[in-house]
Amino acid sequence: MDKLIEFLRRHQLIVYFVLTYLITWTLLFLFQPLLLEGQSFVAPLVILGVFAPALVSIELSAVLSSRPRQGSRKPVVIAFIVVWILASMIIILQLIVYQQMVWSIPLGIASVITGLLPAFVASSVFSTIPGVRAHLRTYIKPRGSFGYYLLAFVLFPAIWLLGNLLSRALGTEVPFFRYPEVDVKLLGIAIIFFLYSVIFGGLSEEPGWRGYALPRLHTRFNPLVSSLILGVIWAVWHTPARFGGIEAKSPSDTFVEWVLIVLVTIIFTWLFNRTRGSILVTALIHPAMNTTSTFLNVSIGAYILLLVFTAFVILLDKMWKRLPSDHPAVFSSPVNLGPIEDSVFASPKLFQEKLEYQLPKEKIDEY
Repeated sequence: MDKLIEFLRRHQLIVYFVLTYLITWTLLFLFQPLLLEGQSFVAPLVILGVFAPALVSIELSAVLSSRPRQGSRKPVVIAFIVVWILASMIIILQLIVYQQMVWSIPLGIASVITGLLPAFVASSVFSTIPGVRAHLRTYIKPRGSFGYYLLAFVLFPAIWLLGNLLSRALGTEVPFFRYPEVDVKLLGIAIIFFLYSVIFGGLSEEPGWRGYALPRLHTRFNPLVSSLILGVIWAVWHTPARFGGIEAKSPSDTFVEWVLIVLVTIIFTWLFNRTRGSILVTALIHPAMNTTSTFLNVSIGAYILLLVFTAFVILLDKMWKRLPSDHPAVFSSPVNLGPIEDSVFASPKLFQEKLEYQLPKEKIDEY
């Protein structure tokens, strides 16, 4: 067991990416054919694999945590039950209202089963395992300026809308919305879709891609290279759904999507670093991006503005330079305090002094 843990500790990124791909692709190949054959009740189960990034990151954080459990399990249970109920309701509403599926008992059961996963991730924020709690703590203890969280909401709608205005100024008539009729009903559908994307995006992917993988990439590469690596891996991860799957696209459209994913990964990285490693900010911009691209038309003007903004943040933060090792967005292994005399444990002040000596101030609260 010790050898396994040491192997996982030495190869955290490789193990993470391999397990994430394995779980996601296995579940997609298992359930996609059934849905494509018309068995709609499996629709919620098809997207179970989307939670692989979060689940793998949580399990690895738990296995690699060397400290004993701490705290009460009561907040874990309460969070699990509340999120399970809410997530199940949102999944059912999404399937019936947005995807216009017919209600059935099997569909409801599958939705409730799928709701267990967001409940597990959300409740893990309060985990009694210190490593897991440290990994997810920025969901409830966000860092950085409030302005970045507001920007996470409005950035992509602004780029899409301004881009369409730019396209019109260049002589291309582009409708702002994908839907011919914009009314209160469409607004309600958009809200349901956003909440659904918070679950399948904000909770399912961001704890893994940004919360787990990105800080570890930062230990080896600068933010720009880290983003390019993660962007390619994130893009290719979608492959089974794009090539003949539930979200099938042509090879050319898929290639364009991959380029866009790499660009938005750079923006996500920029926000993550600006908020000192906060998962919450990317958990907000992810569903905002998905909702925007679903309900607003995209134009060449939007692509131009997205490229310009990406170049702007690269230059602004000089993302070709490595982050300092004590930056909160850079992964730091749990501190090894070495042999500590009993007197240290008897003296909280002495323990704090030793901790401060070996860790930067920003890292202390994580341990």
